[in-house]
Amino acid sequence: MSYALDCKEELTHLDVVANQESLTILNAIIRNGFEIILSGFTKFSLKFSTKSNPLIRYIIKLLTVNFNNIKYELYQKQVIRFDKPHLFVIEIKEDSDILIEAFNLLNDDKENKKEIFDNEDLIKAYLRGAFIASGSVNSPKTSNYHLEFRVSSNVEALFIQNLINYFSLNARMSKIKDKYIIYLKDKDSICDLLRIIGVNVQVFKMEDDIIKRKVIADTKRKVNFDIANQSKTNEASKNMLKYIFYLEKYYPLDKLEPKLKLIMKVRSENQEASLTELCQILEEEYGEKISKSGLNHRLRKIKEIALEYRNKRIEQ
Repeated sequence: MSYALDCKEELTHLDVVANQESLTILNAIIRNGFEIILSGFTKFSLKFSTKSNPLIRYIIKLLTVNFNNIKYELYQKQVIRFDKPHLFVIEIKEDSDILIEAFNLLNDDKENKKEIFDNEDLIKAYLRGAFIASGSVNSPKTSNYHLEFRVSSNVEALFIQNLINYFSLNARMSKIKDKYIIYLKDKDSICDLLRIIGVNVQVFKMEDDIIKRKVIADTKRKVNFDIANQSKTNEASKNMLKYIFYLEKYYPLDKLEPKLKLIMKVRSENQEASLTELCQILEEEYGEKISKSGLNHRLRKIKEIALEYRNKRIEQ
C-alpha cells in the first residue's frame, strides 16, 4: 500500500457526526473525487471508485450521516490487470439531484466557498476532503518530497491553493494537460499540511524517516571526510618517507640534529599516522612534547635538507 493511501486511510479514523465540518468534507470529496455522469437529457449520476475499503466505508458514513435515507449502489469492479486490486465503486443515481443541489456542483458555488474561507475549521475540513479525493504524497523513504492535489477546474484549483496558503505554506500551481496541480515540495510544509488536516501518525513516520536518512547521510559524509583525510595523510606520509629514506641512504646521519633524526624514526615506524597521532607518540614514548606546527616545521626541514643534498650530489 502506498504512503498516500496510508495517509488517507488515517483520516477515515476521525469521528463522523452530522455537522458543518463533515458536510464540508463530503462537499470536497464529491466535488473533487466523484465523476458526474449525464445519464439522460437532465438526469445525472455520481460515481466514485477506490481500491481502499476503509475509504469507501468512510464516504458512505459521511453520506448517510448527513443525508438520511439517501440511495446509493455499492459494488466491486475487477480490474483487467491481475496484479491490481479490484475497485470499490459507489454510485448515486436516483438521489444524485439531492447532492448536486446541496453542493451546487454544476456551478462554482461562490457563496459556500466564502463561508468556508471565513472559518478555519471548515478550511481544514475542506482540505481533508480534497486530499482524500484528489491528493497524493510521495513516500518519505525517498528524498523527492512532493504533495499535490490534482483537479479539473481552474476555479477549484485556485480555491484549494488559497486554502493551503491561508496557513502560509506557499502552495504553487501548474497545469498538466487538462489537470491543474496544486503542490508543495518543501518537506516542512508537507508535514505541516498533513498535520493540519489530521494526519498525525503518518507525519510522525515521515519525520522519523527524514531524521534517519539525515543521520545516514551525515554518517556517510563524515566517513567520506575521514577517508579523504586519511588519503591525504597517507599521500603526505608517502612523500615525506621518500626524503627520509634518501637521507638514511646517502646523508651522513651523524651531522643531523638529534631532534630531526627522532622525527625521521617516528615517521618511518608510523607511516599511516596523522600529525596529531605523531605528536602523541613523540610525547608518550619519547617525552618530546611538540605541537602540530612544530612537527610540520621539522618535517619541512628534513625535506629541505634532502633536496639540498640531492642537488649537491647531482652537481658533483
